[in-house]
Amino acid sequence: MDRKNQNLYYIKILMGVINFIILSFLSAVFILTLNKINRDFGARNFLENITYLPNEPVTSIVLIFIVFFLLLGIIEIRRKQRKRQQVSVILYAAEILLCLIIIKFVYVNYNGIILLVIADIVTDIKDKHTRGIFFVIMGMIYLFSDYDIISMFIDMISFQQFLSVYPAKVSMMIQGTRNILVALNAIAFIAYMIILMRNQMKENARIGLLNLQLQTANIRLKEMNEQLKDYSEMTEKMAETRERNRIAREIHDTLGHTMTGLSAGIDACIAMIDFSVDATKEQLNKISQVARQGIKDIRRSVNKLRPDALEHSGLQEALEKMINETMQVSDVKINYDCQVEVLKFNQDEEDMIYRVVQESITNAIRHGKAKQIDVNLWKEDKWLNLEIKDNGIGCEEIHTGFGLIHIEERIKMLKGTVEYDGSNGFKVTARIPIRWGEKL
Repeated sequence: MDRKNQNLYYIKILMGVINFIILSFLSAVFILTLNKINRDFGARNFLENITYLPNEPVTSIVLIFIVFFLLLGIIEIRRKQRKRQQVSVILYAAEILLCLIIIKFVYVNYNGIILLVIADIVTDIKDKHTRGIFFVIMGMIYLFSDYDIISMFIDMISFQQFLSVYPAKVSMMIQGTRNILVALNAIAFIAYMIILMRNQMKENARIGLLNLQLQTANIRLKEMNEQLKDYSEMTEKMAETRERNRIAREIHDTLGHTMTGLSAGIDACIAMIDFSVDATKEQLNKISQVARQGIKDIRRSVNKLRPDALEHSGLQEALEKMINETMQVSDVKINYDCQVEVLKFNQDEEDMIYRVVQESITNAIRHGKAKQIDVNLWKEDKWLNLEIKDNGIGCEEIHTGFGLIHIEERIKMLKGTVEYDGSNGFKVTARIPIRWGEKL
């Protein structure tokens, strides 16, 4: 139970205690008055001045407190059954009925018990319309459960008639005590309603703040959804662009390498056809094999597959096969030196390394007019060093065309670095951080 409901609970207990004291006080007045009448032999005079004969006092008082404690029990039970709406409605009716029974047994000389029932029931009524109806009903009961009104229709005995047997001073003291107790009950009820309204105002303010925060959150969520949608579209476009670039690189590398080999081989055929027809035929056969292999690689590249050489063998064997085929169809000498004992990496790493070597050799033959190419691989700590150097024409100013851009992109995908040097032939130096899968 939180603090605000705890305060209401304590005030309700206080109202219960005050009502118990008031009922005890009235019961004592009734019994003592009737005993005094019998003791002083004033029954005849008393009976002549009243229009209604009181019930047997002891029986009435016992019934009053039985009904009162039953009312308190229902109030406590209903407090624990608030979630069960049907049970609460039945208990509402029971509280009102018991309240009316108590008023009847005290001869309609006290109706403050209604305030206790109002304080108990109004706490649970959340709907404003239902609460308004309840207040109207209970207000009517409270107003019309007054002795002066009820006695106009039903013969009742008033509290003043009980006090008429006492001296004026005693009568005033009893009446004053009753008025003080009734006032205390009314003050407790007013305090209860003030705290209840204040709590509801705080709750409304809290709900208003939560609604404002929810509206703000919804606006931000809508903005974030728009941003996410834009980001998703941008990511999709970037993915499409990356995939186009990847396929373009694959086709460029494969087709460029194949065409370079074919061009070099055809040049060799032209040079030797006048001297040896047989050698030219042999060279043409090799060119034909390279062309068929190139077609396979192009098809696989279009289908987003790995180079054919890496599909059927490891990186070391694939590099050696590519180098040997290149030397067979051209007059270029390629020296391959691998100082890594086991050249086995992750698939993406092997693909990248193969393509970088392939592109570098292709560029050396096509653009550099090289006659000798050196391919070196060695391990240094957690890095794989790759160097491809040729003795071609080189270049004073390096312009990164499609081939060099692809080399840079491939190396960057592996978080590596690449440098070019065109001062003495052309040299490509790459450093790649390898996730070494096994001890090399």
